[in-house]
Amino acid sequence: MRHLLICNWWILLMIPAEVYAAKPLADFQKEIKPFLTEHCLRCHGKQTAEADLRIDLLRNNWEDDREHSETGHWNQIRYRLLMQEMPPADQPQPGQASRQKVIRWLTQMLRKAGVSLMEPSDHYLPKHANKVDHQMLFDGSVRQPASTTGRLWRVSPHAYQAMMKGELAKNAKGVAQPFSELTGSGLKDYSDAFSIDEATTGQLIRNARAIVAAQTRGELKEGKWVAKGYPQPVKEMVALFNSTIQPPDEELKRKAIARQFQLVLKRLPTEEEELRFIEFLEHNIETAGMITGVRTTMTAVLLLPEAVFRFELGDGTPDQHGRTMLAPRELSFAIAYALTDKPPENQLLRTAAEGRLATRDEVRGEVQRILADKKISKPRLLRFFREYFGYGKATEVFKDKELNPHHRADLLVSDTDRLIEWILEKDQDVFKELMTTRKSFVNYRKDQKRGTVMPSQPKNLIHTSYGLPPDWKWTPAQPVDLPAGERSGILTQPSWLVANSGNFDNHPILRGKWIREHLLGGTVADLPITVDAQLPEEPEHTLRHRLRVTREKYCWTCHQMMNPLGLAFETFDHFGRYRTLERVVDLEATEKNVDKRGKSLGTVRRTVPVNAQGMVEFTGDAELEMAYNNAVDMIQQLARTDHARQVFIRHAFRYFMGRNETLNDSSTLINADRAYLDSGGSFRALVTSLLTSDSFLLRIDGFADDPGNRIAP
Repeated sequence: MRHLLICNWWILLMIPAEVYAAKPLADFQKEIKPFLTEHCLRCHGKQTAEADLRIDLLRNNWEDDREHSETGHWNQIRYRLLMQEMPPADQPQPGQASRQKVIRWLTQMLRKAGVSLMEPSDHYLPKHANKVDHQMLFDGSVRQPASTTGRLWRVSPHAYQAMMKGELAKNAKGVAQPFSELTGSGLKDYSDAFSIDEATTGQLIRNARAIVAAQTRGELKEGKWVAKGYPQPVKEMVALFNSTIQPPDEELKRKAIARQFQLVLKRLPTEEEELRFIEFLEHNIETAGMITGVRTTMTAVLLLPEAVFRFELGDGTPDQHGRTMLAPRELSFAIAYALTDKPPENQLLRTAAEGRLATRDEVRGEVQRILADKKISKPRLLRFFREYFGYGKATEVFKDKELNPHHRADLLVSDTDRLIEWILEKDQDVFKELMTTRKSFVNYRKDQKRGTVMPSQPKNLIHTSYGLPPDWKWTPAQPVDLPAGERSGILTQPSWLVANSGNFDNHPILRGKWIREHLLGGTVADLPITVDAQLPEEPEHTLRHRLRVTREKYCWTCHQMMNPLGLAFETFDHFGRYRTLERVVDLEATEKNVDKRGKSLGTVRRTVPVNAQGMVEFTGDAELEMAYNNAVDMIQQLARTDHARQVFIRHAFRYFMGRNETLNDSSTLINADRAYLDSGGSFRALVTSLLTSDSFLLRIDGFADDPGNRIAP
């Protein structure tokens, strides 16, 4: 192979060059200079000149290397704006539209001058999501061909767990999960997010030994290997133990090595590998004896890089853009791991081995076959929605049982799982249904063996969390309609509301942050470590009133992007129950609520109307700027916009590609959006489009000479 990436697993590319056809340059005097004067001159003017930068002295002169070189002032300005490091968080922030206009102008001018753009070395990771201009991704102005850098992608914890439960590691004792997921909420399985450190390597070695011990479990009795327990040992390995010829003949060695390669890597060894492992086996037998020698050799197969990494390097002759298509075997694993947690099943492996996975149409046929086959489990489809919405975190939020003895976060999550599965089964207008449906599964459990439906907890009043009356009678005919005007899709499911709540109160900041990032495609800076993010303990006031502390100048820069959106959900309490009134402490009445001896008789509360009104602002898109009365109103308005649907598609791209989108992925995103719309809102069509896109199929060498694909320092 011409690729050198095997020795450099985590080398990242700079974001490739962009071509902006039909995008006129902004006017420096009218649009760029006023922006810099308003937002940058305060810190970088004559009196301060922080970092030795004087904005007032910068000129629109692109022949001056000092100002537009790789480390020049214009490049620095673009980078800081892109990373939202400037203006500082304690200063007034520009709107996203004006910020992106300046970034776009600087990008164009720097590219026109032949300058390499400063980019974050980890720009493919989740923390940099949504920082690519949305309009440019979907307006068709970017003409650069799409591809992904050749890479090795470590298998996910879910995929490793599936392997441990499969034929390979059946009943192996002492096997433990060596891999961890990304922390926090959001999408987890990014190809550049993980490495293998010393501790992980140690666990992989222990797991490999345990697996081989299970594969060869037994003991020698009178020169014969006697199996112990279940499963039966791998017969090809036992044949070595029982060989009457010492050392065993070549054929027995080949068969044992070939069988282990098939079990672990789903392929036979190459001639070079076979020779190397036979020599290794003979050395181990001579050094440590037959049993230990065989086990050590078979353990080594489990520790090959291919056992824990997906190779996505591409093969063949590069096209005019330096791109090569993934080899059929690479594609079989890429497709399988995109949809399932397992290596490719036999039919997909056979298709690849026969060379029938070499074109886009052939890939499409296999993707559609797997999506349509109900016998093939596809857990990654549901997991996308779990990670996108984040409702599974409801089980991690502590709640006081005395406040709601019927609260069961696990059942709420299960109900939402089933609702999403039901929407996917219909596979029409999926995004709109996810955002607007009034239907829900309630306390629902299906006995998979008997095929019958029953309540998860027959005596539990969990249905009250959905706004259903206490005397509601459970029915197996589900989903059911929830009360009109109270619910709108997944964001008003109790599971999502609980996942984005505190232990004893709502959390409008978390909820608003989700809306800003997942529907509006915006970004919010992380909480500075110097900030004590605590609301005042004022039980006599509503949560909206207590949030007034976030309106301080230093805080409001970020909180104005979240609070107004999250407060729309104040029509629900922190258990996800619908309400129109909020209870607060009546201080005056509580003070008077004493017995004859002056001893307090307890807290007295009063109710006040819930205020869930607000505005969607700071989007830079007139289609999105709107007033709303409550969460249902806001969600249903946003669900009708092209922008929100496209942001959803951007998240699907990240999930199935294992990286953030770049401007060069514009054609992939546009085609996915078109496939979704043309199919009547089919998620299967969206996934099929992504898995047959250039971004998925084609790889570009990280060491190519193309100036748009330079290696990051």
